[in-house]
Amino acid sequence: MKGKLRGSYTIEAAFVMAIVLWALLFSIQAAYRLRDEVVGALALEESAERLRHNETEQPEDAALWASRRAGRPFSWKQYEFQVRLSGASVTGKKVKAMGAGGSWKLELERSVFDPENFLRLLSLINQEE
Repeated sequence: MKGKLRGSYTIEAAFVMAIVLWALLFSIQAAYRLRDEVVGALALEESAERLRHNETEQPEDAALWASRRAGRPFSWKQYEFQVRLSGASVTGKKVKAMGAGGSWKLELERSVFDPENFLRLLSLINQEE
């Protein structure tokens, strides 16, 4: 009778251990996915900010820089970044950045940092008063 009792504990322990390992696997997988989303978002934001403040950088270079900065994700094959510059000098230029990978997608739009144009417009307002 004691032999059967010990065997039943072994089977139950194996079942519990399988559930614990599956939970651990799903937790690690969720952590990798969250890591990939955060790294992609940070690389996209940083490349948009670089393009916003740097007058000599081209949008193609910013997208390439973002893909190099993000590296290779764990959860999907690769990141896809697009960075564009739109608008006119008078109305204000805008940086539009898009990033995607797997089911993750992020779009950003920021105004280009242009203190000279702001000071010109401010002096125009002051002259009219």
